Amino acid sequence: MATWLRIGCVTELAVPAPGVQSWLSGGELARLASMPSARRSAQFVAGRRLARSLLADAFGGRWQDWTLSAGADEAPAVSGPTPASVSISHSGDHVACAVGTAPLGLDLEACRARKGLDALHEAITTAAERSAIASHLPASADAVQRFTHAWTLKEAGIKYHGGGLFASMLGHGLSLEAAADANSANACTWLLNGQVLALCGADMHALAAPALPAPRYWRLVRAAATMNA
Repeated sequence: MATWLRIGCVTELAVPAPGVQSWLSGGELARLASMPSARRSAQFVAGRRLARSLLADAFGGRWQDWTLSAGADEAPAVSGPTPASVSISHSGDHVACAVGTAPLGLDLEACRARKGLDALHEAITTAAERSAIASHLPASADAVQRFTHAWTLKEAGIKYHGGGLFASMLGHGLSLEAAADANSANACTWLLNGQVLALCGADMHALAAPALPAPRYWRLVRAAATMNA
């Protein structure tokens, strides 16, 4: 089950995009019209354009042949020449997209200092998770980078496994562990120009991301209580 992953620039994708009325679906146009800021609108258009381009490159057809749904709180459903799944995330002027034949979860976050960072890090992770992150990342990784890895991994896991933000983060509905390689992993991360990109899926072997360096591998596991809920 191959997964294709690509990162783009919001400005480069949104500004030169052809008239959105000609290629966004009705649901996407309605959601776009409801967005209060030009920046958020540009991120939305860029993500949808990047997703269509990647779907066409991965599975064939023209990028205009692919259609996406636009639910605000759910992954876009894909309609096109062949069944496919997609996950999109954006941060500032960066947008990332992953496509494949099985469900995926993707999250992109900027590494930024924030008030109460240490307390928030402790709230969303266990001591064992913090130890795993610290030992699995380079020694140069600071507290902000370690926190951002934890957050993006769990956000990507929520998109893949399902579940609410509160239960999965503060309720520790997802636990994370370091993985030695793709054989034991269902997630991976990259640190890219001050951003952390996290991907979660069933198979990390067949990953097509030629523009990215080698990832760090992780394993995300749903808590038993969450699985039985």
